[in-house]
Amino acid sequence: MTTERRLAPVHLMAILIAVFSWGIGPVLTLATDFSINAVIFYRTLLWPPVLFAVMFVRKVPFQVKGIKASFVPGMFFGFSTITGFVAFHETSIANATVIGNVSAALSLFLAPRLLGERTTLAQVIFAFTSFVGVAGVVFGSGGTGGATLWGDALALMNAILWTGYFLTGKRARLDGVNTWSFLFGVSINQLIVVMPWVLVTANDLANPSLRDLGVVMTMVLLPGTIGHGLMVWTQRFVSAGTISLLSLLGPVLSMVFAWWFFEQGVAFIQLVGAAIVLLSLAGVVRYGERSPVS
Repeated sequence: MTTERRLAPVHLMAILIAVFSWGIGPVLTLATDFSINAVIFYRTLLWPPVLFAVMFVRKVPFQVKGIKASFVPGMFFGFSTITGFVAFHETSIANATVIGNVSAALSLFLAPRLLGERTTLAQVIFAFTSFVGVAGVVFGSGGTGGATLWGDALALMNAILWTGYFLTGKRARLDGVNTWSFLFGVSINQLIVVMPWVLVTANDLANPSLRDLGVVMTMVLLPGTIGHGLMVWTQRFVSAGTISLLSLLGPVLSMVFAWWFFEQGVAFIQLVGAAIVLLSLAGVVRYGERSPVS
């Protein structure tokens, strides 16, 4: 006998809030006077104490199991942090964004092999149309100059590393590891990976302004703690393919936030691309998770 599994409203809401918080992340980066390296430094440094405070308030016990389970995902996450940010400096924003979103396709097609999930035809179709829409959003801005082969390679490396984090993290969550204990472990491992690189490359770490620290703390709380917390929580209930496809809403939200807060222009082709993404993701919500389950 078979039943049909559909995306529950509470899980959909959690994913959308997480993607919303991730979408505003790049805009918050524009609001600081820091270099990208310094932003990474303070975000990485402040995240573990914030997560520890969340664990204390929620009375989450410190789990050695959680720290162990987060080691591999945390390593992936740390190196993804580096390659992702550097890619935006070494190639065009358009190339880095579009290539980075390859992670959604990698998650969709690797999840059946690594996690035993079933990929539906609807997911494949909506993945393709979503990529078309994201390409329209990014390339429609006209900011495609400055692309380099090295930068494109870094963007692809970031997509692979993020996929590694996402899939190994989901596997850890399926083993019953607590959300906050897992994230705390990820943040510690990210710190170990990122700090040596930042200390070598950044030259504006001293005397940060209170305004810049406030913006960075907002990044830590919103995209970091709320965004990742909700996304990690939903991994126990929603397939990796569906989550990765819904994450493609991020570039659309970043475009809207940049237009709203910084009055960056929006071209017609970007509006068309955004509409395609939204329609595709509506299809994911309606049909993508309806895979037969024995």
